[in-house]
Amino acid sequence: GNTPVEAMVIEAAQLNGKHTPGVNYPVITEIAEYFAEQVGQDIPGNYPLIGRDFNVTRAGIHADGLLKNQEIYNCFDTAKILNRPVGVAITDKSGAAGIKHWLEQHYQVDVPKDDHRLLAIRDRVDAEYEAGRTSSISEEEMVAWYEEAFGAQGQG
Repeated sequence: GNTPVEAMVIEAAQLNGKHTPGVNYPVITEIAEYFAEQVGQDIPGNYPLIGRDFNVTRAGIHADGLLKNQEIYNCFDTAKILNRPVGVAITDKSGAAGIKHWLEQHYQVDVPKDDHRLLAIRDRVDAEYEAGRTSSISEEEMVAWYEEAFGAQGQG
């Protein structure tokens, strides 16, 4: 098979141990977005480097590790190199750490994992899965639950 060009570009940087001058790594993400939006072609969510979920964790323990030391859980700085920060999908496995990471990423708020507002969101997540849910919590649900817990402007 053919090796994806974006994978070769990243591998070359890893083999060299540095960024190659003149290489615009974030354009990999821009090309993928263009391909999806303008060409109308779906990119599988788990596709390496450019898929929607390629650097998304659903496990609270990994989200907690990311909060403490991202280098342990991310093989390279995806935010810097590809303009794709590590994400967290909220599920029944996310726990308070996963929700904390999600809140920090989406709202730039720094709340402790035992904050009552964060725990209120965690309780909503837990209730969803106790009722039989099997899919991840959507962005829209998280935004609504954040606004309920923290106030409409997040100042709660």
